[in-house]
Amino acid sequence: MFWTACGGERHSDLPIGEVPLTVGIGRLDRDMFAAGDSAQSRSLKAYATYGEFYRTYIEDILQGAPLEDPRLAMVLHRFTTDPDWVSVQEAADSVLGDMEPQRQQFEAAFKRLKVLFPDSLTPRIVAFNSGYNFGIFPTDSVLGVGVEWFIGKDHPVIGYLAPENFPQYVKDRMRPEMLVPSAVKGWLLVHYTRDIRGEDLLTNLVETGKVMALLDALLPDTDPALKLAFSKEQLAWCESNEYNIWKELVSKEQLYSKRIDDIGRWMNDGPFTNGLPRESPGHLGEWIGYRMVKAYLKDHPEVTIPQLLALDDARVVLKSYKPR
Repeated sequence: MFWTACGGERHSDLPIGEVPLTVGIGRLDRDMFAAGDSAQSRSLKAYATYGEFYRTYIEDILQGAPLEDPRLAMVLHRFTTDPDWVSVQEAADSVLGDMEPQRQQFEAAFKRLKVLFPDSLTPRIVAFNSGYNFGIFPTDSVLGVGVEWFIGKDHPVIGYLAPENFPQYVKDRMRPEMLVPSAVKGWLLVHYTRDIRGEDLLTNLVETGKVMALLDALLPDTDPALKLAFSKEQLAWCESNEYNIWKELVSKEQLYSKRIDDIGRWMNDGPFTNGLPRESPGHLGEWIGYRMVKAYLKDHPEVTIPQLLALDDARVVLKSYKPR
């Protein structure tokens, strides 16, 4: 098969000027590393401020100790005074500052979501230092963001991360400009996709493509490569090889496969897609699904985003996709 070496579209903005919504970012990261108070005092204040999400942070994200465990103060003291974690937090403070640019982007995105879905829940956004456990952590009502994951791929702190746990393609995404698209995408994947466990690859492609179309509507001015978590070179490669990618997928008769390995090949993350040139990105199915949905919307301009998300037959979307 012939693969070429290389290759966005702008979306009309939604009217958000009249949407009465203000979005803030809770800085749990700074609260935990604040000087002066004891670890126990900081913990009590954080619980009063962040409620049950603080329990989630302590027990599930930080994986410290149960909130009521008397040893928790000692665990937190060790974490927030460890020179390595202090330097990580200092890096986040230096790079991200007060996060006002990110706050404005979040606010605009969730205003657009309100235009599309007036009854949608706007999450409380909380920034935390997870000790490199979680970059994005959406719950029912909170969108958590691990600030240390977005301090810049060339920051010295990133160089200390073990390559077996943090391969280079993961480190390459640890850029400040990835924070908002990664977080909003994480929220949408949790709250705006139906349960497709046991479904075929086509359904996985289209459901993810729907989320990408919604993400486009919420972040119309964001670089498409950032929304896909691709490099610019990887996106250009996809655009130049769309027909060959599609031929590879259908020639292996994987489109209607429900095998975990077949679905994982196209949907799972990695440095590249197995069986394709190394210029290809991982999770390539996200882009294929997005292209399918874009083709469907082009053929059916009357379809709204809510109507698109309500579609439950992926084959309807497939009919519009004719890559060349």
